Formats: sequence, C-alpha cells, structure tokens
Amino acid sequence: MSTFWLVPLQAQEAVDSTQYYFRIIGYPQNTQDIAEGINYFKRQLENPNNDKALNNYYSELISLGYFNNGDIFESEKATINLLKDIPVTDTQTIVRLRNRLGRLHRSLNNLPLALENYQQALAMATKKEDSITISNNIATIYMERASHEEAAQVLSPFMKDTDRIEYNNTLATIYDNYGYSVTQLGDFKGEILMLEALTINEKGNNITGSFSTNRHLAHYYHKQGKEALARKHALLAKDIAYSLDNPRYKLEALGLAIDIGTTANAVVFKKLSDSLDKVETLQENKYVAQKYEYATFQTQAKESELIAEQEKVNKTRYQFLALFIAIVTVGIIIFLSLRHKRKRLEQVYITETKISKRLHDEVANDVYKLISQVQTNTYNESHLLDNLEHIYSRTRDISRENSFIETEESFHTTLRDLLLSYKTPSLNIITKGIDKVDWNEISKVHKTTIYRVLQELITNTNKHSKASIAFVEISKEGKKLHILYKDNGIGGAINSKNGLLNAESRIEALKGTITFESKSNQGFKAQINI
Repeated sequence: MSTFWLVPLQAQEAVDSTQYYFRIIGYPQNTQDIAEGINYFKRQLENPNNDKALNNYYSELISLGYFNNGDIFESEKATINLLKDIPVTDTQTIVRLRNRLGRLHRSLNNLPLALENYQQALAMATKKEDSITISNNIATIYMERASHEEAAQVLSPFMKDTDRIEYNNTLATIYDNYGYSVTQLGDFKGEILMLEALTINEKGNNITGSFSTNRHLAHYYHKQGKEALARKHALLAKDIAYSLDNPRYKLEALGLAIDIGTTANAVVFKKLSDSLDKVETLQENKYVAQKYEYATFQTQAKESELIAEQEKVNKTRYQFLALFIAIVTVGIIIFLSLRHKRKRLEQVYITETKISKRLHDEVANDVYKLISQVQTNTYNESHLLDNLEHIYSRTRDISRENSFIETEESFHTTLRDLLLSYKTPSLNIITKGIDKVDWNEISKVHKTTIYRVLQELITNTNKHSKASIAFVEISKEGKKLHILYKDNGIGGAINSKNGLLNAESRIEALKGTITFESKSNQGFKAQINI
C-alpha cells in the first residue's frame, strides 16, 4: 500500500498531532489507529479559521483513512465530493484523487472504471514517482484479469531504471508485481524479485506490502508444487491480515489457505464472507435506496390494491380471474416465442411447458373449483377468501420466478442475493469468486443464463438432495467462465426431469458445456464452462 505522494503539512501545532495522525492513516498498523485518525481530522474540519485548501487536505486524509480501513463506500463518497471542490489547476491533487478512485473501483470489482481513472491520472502526472505508482496500479488490473504479459510490459520500463526510484516501498511493489507476472509467463527469475521485495518490505516495516508479496509467493510455490513454502507464506499473509484486523485482508488470506489446500479454514472463511456480504449489502443499499424507493412504493401499492379487491370478490371476479390467467398464459407463450432466437427454441419450449404446467396444476384447477362452488352456492365466504388468497400467492410466486433479472448494475449482488435466498437453518450456502469476476465484460444473455441455471441447480438441491451445504465457485480465465456447483446431499441417479434438462439446454444454447456427477451418499456436482 502506498499513500501516493501525499505529504503532511508543515508548521502545525507545537506537539504535531497532525503529522502523527497523518502517519497512522498513511502507514496503518491496525484499524483502531486509523479510526482515531479519521475522527481527529473530522474535528479539525470544524475549525472556522481553516481556509479551503486546509479543509481539502483534511478531507483527503479522511478519504484515505476510510480506504485503508476497508470502508470503500464512505471513501468513494468523500473522494468524489472532494474532486468537485478541487480547482482544475491543482493537477497534483486531482491526480492523487483519480488514482484513489481507481483503487476504490478495483476494490468494488469494477475493473473498467478503475482502469479509466488510472489512465486519466497517468495522463496528468508530471512526476516520475507518480507515474511509477499509477503504472503499478494499472499492472494490478491486468494481473487481476490474468493478463500477466500486459502487466509485465507496463512495469518493464521501470525495471530498467530501478536506481532512480527514490522510495523503497515503490521499488518493492515493482519487484513484487513484475516478479509475480513474469513467473506466470514461465520466467523463474521472478522468484528472486519477489523475495527481494519481501526483504525490502520487512526492513521498512511495510505491513501491507509484505502481505501482498507473501500472497504472491504462496500462489507461486503452490503452483510449483513446493507446498511447505506455499504454506509458510500463506501463514505469514494470514498473520499480517489478523494483525491489521482488516476483514478484507482476512478473507483474502483465508481464501489463499483454502486454495493451497489448508481446508481447515473453510468454516471461518464462510463466516467472514457472510459477514462482509451483509456489511457490503447494507452499504450498497444506503446509496441505492432512492433509486428503488419509488419502485418499492409502487409494488406495495399494487399488492394493497389487490388485497382490497379480494375482499370484494364475487362470481364475476372469479370467472374473470380464470379468463385472465388463460390470457396471461397465452401471452407468455407468444411473447417468449417471438423474442427468442431459433437456436434457443428447445430451451424456450421447456420453459414454456414448465410455466404452463404450473399455471394449470397450481392455479387454473383451483380457480375452476372456486367457480364451481360459486355457481352451485356451496361455498363458505371466509374459506373462499382464504382459497383466493392462496391462489394469488401461487400466481405471484410463479411470476417472481420468471421475472426480469437485473443484469446492468451490481450483477454480483443480484447473483449473491439469489443464492443466499435459498439459505435455511438446514442448508448453508457458500460462495467464492462471485465478486472477483468483472461482470461488465459478460453479456446480458450470458448473465441471465447463469442466473437461471444456478436457480435450477440450487432448487434441485433444496427439493431433492437433503444437503446441509451447497458450494458455488465462479472464476474467469481469459474469455472463459468456469462455474463449479456441488452439494453434500444424498446423491444418486440423475433425473433429467427435475430441472437439470432445462439447465443443460440453456448452457448448450450458448455453445457451452455442462456436466453432472452424482453418486449415492457422495453428493451432487455440476461443472459449467461457457
């Protein structure tokens, strides 16, 4: 981690608290210190004698503090607000803030927007050290995408001129990222560079830099089959994460331990992952609440109106409801038939049949019974209303299961919410890698298919497997997306009538592959490649 050339102001008070809190925010040792630094600079903003430049300086440190403390959304809000106040002539500050926005968007897994901010900062940078820092950050984007050749190309010019790099932390970061990238390309000299980076970081007490290098070394040694060294550096990364008490670092360290085979941490990983999911969901909801407030109001109003109408039901209403359901069924079939392409006809047919069967079995038959009771005056009014409420609930459930899927923004949240909605006291859901995929690069058709297929698989687990754990892992290599789904249920023979045929048809329509594996008392497993 680098503070990115932000320097403390000089000539403050006699006992320079400002410089002290600058250091603990810029070079954090634990989250408690950072929180104290944030509160200190918030108090400084209340001084009426401050000029605008000084307040901007304090605000910038608060933004940095939030970032280093893992509060991504507060840091993003503070950074954007600060950018609005900075004069266009203050290019140094703008470069710093653009770089931080890049780091923030990378943390939010919005890699295209992160790269755009880094490139804007690089275009405005006038200092060599600034250009090195931003280029390092651009290289991490390519590394995140497994484009190690591009990452090495970005850092290669600085490797030829390391003697002119003034700051050891910057040099260590270059050695670390360049070394790891070239090892992924088969150049084992990168190991020496990573070990040199670790030495520099440890001598300079650069805690976050040591975490990054230990993480890279653990991955490298695991890939080389040197498991003792891999475990050693994974443990060092874990110790650093817990010393910093940073939940994101802890989650990454535990995920690393699982990747290299230390599976004893799986339960802790799940608890920490669930905790972060809840925090991130609350933070995201805080900023998107206005966007959905009106839509929520409309939904509640419509449901209230429907309930009110149910209280006034009569014979004509029952007959109209039956006719309405028939029209909707025909409309769904016609709409889907016109919308889907020829290559997806098989999948469309399966979906239409499924919807029609459920409408017929779960709704139309019950409506017909109600009509018969009304016509023969053999009904109890309170029972009639209860039955109508039950029919309404079933119709709403079918509609929701086949409703529009949000694929444009925060698809990782949509997908995570789908999976967690199936969590029950008897069924735990564990996810891995969903937030690390750049969903902006995935087409809307692919995202819709992934959503529906996972919905089919987890419904199958919920209904048939008697499993206590379902695990979903998503990863991306180049242009290929890999999905692993498995549960620890009773397993057994695979029944193509339980929704798996529908999932298979959807994946084949995208020219992908899906394989199923299930043995008695050994659970169920599905692997998808698209």
